[in-house]
Amino acid sequence: MNWNIRLAALSLAVSSFSPAFSQDRPIGYWRAHMPYNKAVSVAYDGTTIYVAAEKSFYTSNTVTNEITPYSKVEGMSDVGMAYIGYDNKTKTAVLAYANSNIDLFQDGSFYNIPDLKLKSVTGSKNINHIFTENGLAYLSTDVGIIVINLDDREIKESYTFSVNNQVIPVTGVTTTDNEIFASTPKGLYSIGKQSLAIQNFASWNKLDTSRNFISIASSQNKVFVTAADSLFAVENNSLKFVYRTDTLTRHIDPAKDGIWISENFKTFNGAVKRMNVNYVLVDSFTTDGFSKQVVEIEGGATYIADELSGLKRRNLTNGSYFNTDIPEGPTTHTSFDIYAKNKELWVAHGGYDERWIYTFNRSGFSQFKDEKWKPYKMFDYPPFGDSTFDFVKIVKGPDGNVYAGSNQSGLFVLKGDGTYEIFKQGYFDESFGAGGTYRVSGLAFDNKGNLWMNVFGGVHELVVKAKDGNWYQYSVPYSRPYPNAAANVIIDDNGQKWWASPRGGGVIVYDDNGTLDNTVDDQHIQLVSGKGSGGLPDNEVFVLAKDQNNSIWIGTANGIGIVNCPGSVMSRQCEAELRVVQFDEFAGYLFQNEQVRAIAVDGGNRKWVGTNNGVWLLSPEGDAILMRFTAENSPLPSNNIQTISIDPITGDVYISTEEGLVSFRGTATEGSAENTNVLTFPNPVPSGYNGTIAITGLVENADVRITDISGQLVFRTKANGGQATWDGKDYTGRRPQSGVYLIFVTNRDGSQTHVGKMVFME
Repeated sequence: MNWNIRLAALSLAVSSFSPAFSQDRPIGYWRAHMPYNKAVSVAYDGTTIYVAAEKSFYTSNTVTNEITPYSKVEGMSDVGMAYIGYDNKTKTAVLAYANSNIDLFQDGSFYNIPDLKLKSVTGSKNINHIFTENGLAYLSTDVGIIVINLDDREIKESYTFSVNNQVIPVTGVTTTDNEIFASTPKGLYSIGKQSLAIQNFASWNKLDTSRNFISIASSQNKVFVTAADSLFAVENNSLKFVYRTDTLTRHIDPAKDGIWISENFKTFNGAVKRMNVNYVLVDSFTTDGFSKQVVEIEGGATYIADELSGLKRRNLTNGSYFNTDIPEGPTTHTSFDIYAKNKELWVAHGGYDERWIYTFNRSGFSQFKDEKWKPYKMFDYPPFGDSTFDFVKIVKGPDGNVYAGSNQSGLFVLKGDGTYEIFKQGYFDESFGAGGTYRVSGLAFDNKGNLWMNVFGGVHELVVKAKDGNWYQYSVPYSRPYPNAAANVIIDDNGQKWWASPRGGGVIVYDDNGTLDNTVDDQHIQLVSGKGSGGLPDNEVFVLAKDQNNSIWIGTANGIGIVNCPGSVMSRQCEAELRVVQFDEFAGYLFQNEQVRAIAVDGGNRKWVGTNNGVWLLSPEGDAILMRFTAENSPLPSNNIQTISIDPITGDVYISTEEGLVSFRGTATEGSAENTNVLTFPNPVPSGYNGTIAITGLVENADVRITDISGQLVFRTKANGGQATWDGKDYTGRRPQSGVYLIFVTNRDGSQTHVGKMVFME
């Protein structure tokens, strides 16, 4: 299902008729930002390589070198790949997902077979291997063999294997001219292809019932099967030992005259060896990482799906082994923090668990600009050395430098000229219970260019790096379940610093009174649940956001609290409001019983809210739900949201989930004081275009009127921040006639005006 077509309320089509429009993405456009640098499976159709990456899928044409990435945006039904196979008869690729979902891919389109995913069973339903033959796909799973008729696009039958009334997994299937062979952790089994009792496990021949076989393959009618260190061939219905490895075998695959053996070493690399049908090793080469599958193409070149370093190619002619081109993507699927502005994106890939324990994520951070991803990753980026982990906060400062906070390794500053600075000891306290770590957990610039930071577990949990280069530290006396837990600092219009105290400590508010070097006049307060104590809906706070009215939105484990008068919190004259929202026929407190993990404010002062159940778009006051996106009704990779960030210039909403990052082109941008660079797209409006027309670059919340050339009003609206949208229909619900139309823009007092034109094509 292509979600760039489905959302009827918003345009998801790109016009090729307008130069301005073709250079940008339309309102409502979804885009996936998935990693492609880890390959788990590979298949080949004679021209095209099909690659199952860790979270996504792409194709690579070996003739034209064209690379095409796919995701849920392009019609995939899921994320997280397990295996891929290709059937030449039906020209169909079979995609197996880690959650047991199945897609059939043909001619650029996907067809979903969710039966196994939806099947209720006890235990695992993993898909371990796919073998295709003459229009049938044999899927080896933890619940047996599933056979798909690819012509009919349906499950033809299934075979369950059991020993002592216990279902045993099937790790692989292959065939000879007359027989089907299945490898399992409880041995090797075979049966005639034409057997009428094929679904009766008792009828299968037991060639071995003791060994744990992990992979199987056949070549020239000869069957090979392997355990973790021992390879066997089937001869006369018995097993012949043919090879033992001194490391670990992960997989075997068919070659033109034998098999490929993928081996892994403990040093995070491996080897691929080729054995002919006479059991002689005739080729061998080392790999950068862990090979999971090998395919051989015409001319003898091989493609290796490497789960650590992506798709590789090795040429037979000169033995060269090298990287292949892959689609643009981030280093990894995790995105714990995002900075987005004017088509530039910085993503912090680190993380922590529910108890704020670090995860030793080595992926660093990435930049996305001019349609290119640039990674800054441990081991690959020398300044990180071998001990810089878990970047969880990132921001680009007004000085043009990028500031990244690590959950272990302090503050890293990447300057515009490529030089860098690292701040740890002497600048931050060691974190409570984690000696030697400097856990920078919050970053925010104030309007003077000072950088404010949280230190999770530090005695001085609030630190500022002043614009003049001086550093100051601050502490608060409040007792909390986790000492000095602090994260996610924001700054209100009064200059007060607000931060969450994770693991049940509520919110801390700090006012330095504009004197960084003098703490005598400072004030601070703790807000927790309960009337008179802050009014929060819960003491477990995940996120804070300031809206355009200077209200502070606080996301907790039990909904949202809104502080509408932040200037009065120090005197206990203002507490969090638990707003009632109407949804369908029901009304209740805002996100009551929901864990609110992310809140972002767009140019129209609307709130994008992320929970463990997807994303909501709320009206500016939070009293109405405008849209809701889930993994089931949109291209979201997962309903578990990590963070949301909005590019104020383009209106792109970046949504990070536990399974990957996507973006959505929203209808609101940041308004300006003047009508500058006003752009209408598409313009001209092509014949037959039924999507959304956007007018951007406007003064904030401008009044927008569209008339025909004679001055008759066709449509009137109000901009969301700096962008107005129109569905292209007049007040009668009809598309205007072809011709020139005028656009009149003005702000509230009439001091800023603009007149533009748009053309409707026949």
